[in-house]
Amino acid sequence: MGERKIWIENVVLGAVLALLACVYVAMPEHKAHAAGGGWDTNGVMAVTTKALERLVLIDTNKQNICVYKTLGAGQFRLVGARSYKYDVEVKDSAGTAIEKGNGVTYVEMKKIYESQPKK
Repeated sequence: MGERKIWIENVVLGAVLALLACVYVAMPEHKAHAAGGGWDTNGVMAVTTKALERLVLIDTNKQNICVYKTLGAGQFRLVGARSYKYDVEVKDSAGTAIEKGNGVTYVEMKKIYESQPKK
């Protein structure tokens, strides 16, 4: 009786494994898509910082950054915006206000960019 019970258990287990294999083979293939870089979001990325209750919106096509403060359920207020067009073009910031830790405005960054020798 014991050998027959083990045999039945093995047959049932084999049938379950065969059924799972059939389901796996019949399932359509799903490809993984990496997110990030702005290519899959048409140039717009959003980052939230819960501790500071801020929403940072980055448009990689227009090269703009907007910072919003959350005011409750679904309410936002724009607290700062900036174009980083010239920020990414500056080759060396040695000796500028950037290096000294004072920060620069968009206009100051444009002047730094324009003062650099062009190739």
